[in-house]
Amino acid sequence: MAHPKTKAKTKGEKAARPTRRRAVVRLLVIVSIPAALIGAAAAMNFGERLVYFPSRDSFDTPRGYEDVTFRNDAGHTLHAWFLPAKGAEPGQALPVVLHAHGNAGNVSHHAGFSSFLTYRGVHVLVFDYRGYGRSDKARINRAALLEDTQAALAYLRSRPDVDPDRVGLYGVSLGGVPALHAAALDQRVPAVATLSAFSSWNAVAADHLPVLGPLLIRAGLDPIDAIRELGSRPLLLVHGDADTIVRRHHMARLADAAREAGVPVTTHTAQGADHNDIIFTHPAASEAIADFFAQHLTTPPSP
Repeated sequence: MAHPKTKAKTKGEKAARPTRRRAVVRLLVIVSIPAALIGAAAAMNFGERLVYFPSRDSFDTPRGYEDVTFRNDAGHTLHAWFLPAKGAEPGQALPVVLHAHGNAGNVSHHAGFSSFLTYRGVHVLVFDYRGYGRSDKARINRAALLEDTQAALAYLRSRPDVDPDRVGLYGVSLGGVPALHAAALDQRVPAVATLSAFSSWNAVAADHLPVLGPLLIRAGLDPIDAIRELGSRPLLLVHGDADTIVRRHHMARLADAAREAGVPVTTHTAQGADHNDIIFTHPAASEAIADFFAQHLTTPPSP
């Protein structure tokens, strides 16, 4: 016959088991709810929706800039500024640089990142993605950026004052995504340059929101993947070493990927330059970009 104290202890243990089970269930619920929310947010790519800051404020077109429009494959009308090369004869077919601009604002805020190129014998086209500036209002995502850049590329090749085989691509910050991927998909693009571009969506998200950031934004259409598809075409990477928005390690990752793939890559680091001031406070950065396109677009190819 069991001792009374032993019986009491056994009953107490039995009573405690459901309590412990309920506690475990509650803990699992507490943990799983945010996990499920994070999973759902990642599935909807919620993080990317928070990335874009387009401006649709009105602005004037500077004298000498040509307002142009064209359509993308989705039927949206996109607005752009065509900046003729300085001293170009009317209708003269010259090389052109297609400028895929950065995140916030519209063409009026970004033209200064490429207008200096017109002094080096090339035209420039800077355009607004859908949802930006005077372009049609529509939902923005990375696939849309690429589609709009490809539409701008096709438009440029249709112009009689553009040499269709000498259209260089220039991606600034976020614009590095569509510029690099458009070049990777189009072998006719002879040269590509980026300014302050990031290496991957997950990596730049992790810089600003460790652990959680990469969980909220999907991989895909990452610049580092496009770089590996450039083949023998020249690539220039320019970055400021004081960049607080896209940190300098992104340029190193992109350059390493290019070298591993056999892509001829050149890098330029602007000492003390931050993300948005690099072109305006560090002349060597704009000179590096201008020299690059002058070499690979305006110099006739070797026979």
